[in-house]
Amino acid sequence: MNSKILPTTKYFTTVKNIQAGAIFSRDWAPLHSNQDWAINKGKLPNIIMNNYTLNGLVIKYVTDIYNESTRIGKVKFKINKPITPDKNLEFHGSIIKENKVSNEISILKIQVEVKVSDETYASANVVAGISLNNTKSNSPWKIDTDTWISYIKNS
Repeated sequence: MNSKILPTTKYFTTVKNIQAGAIFSRDWAPLHSNQDWAINKGKLPNIIMNNYTLNGLVIKYVTDIYNESTRIGKVKFKINKPITPDKNLEFHGSIIKENKVSNEISILKIQVEVKVSDETYASANVVAGISLNNTKSNSPWKIDTDTWISYIKNS
C-alpha cells in the first residue's frame, strides 16, 4: 500500500494548557508547571509539555480524523525538541500500513509528525482500529480482547 496522507491539524500551546495537561495527568514535576523553576533551575527555555499530554494530543489527532469509534491499540513516540508555550503545533499523518480485518474494520499503522513550521518536534507511530463505514455498530471496540491483541502484535 502506498502511504495515504492524512489531514493536517493545528494546536497552539499556551502556558495554561501545558500546565493543565500536567495537572490533569498528575505530573507534579516543576518543569511542566513552574516557569521560574523551568527557566532558572531547569535551564529550559520555558515550561515544557509532558509526555502524557503529547500522547493525548496524538490520540486526539487520530480519533478526530476517524471518529469516536476509533480504538487506539498502541502509541510509540519520540520527542526531538521540548514543546514550550506559544508554539503552533502542526500534526501531520500518513497511513503506512493497513490491515483490513473485515468488510467493516481496518487496523491502521499511522506515522504522525508534530511540527513547528517545518521542524519536527516529535514523531509517533500509532496503531488504531477504525470502522470503515463510520458506524458504531461495526466498531473496533466490539473485537474481543484476544483477537484485538493479536491484531496489535501483527501491526
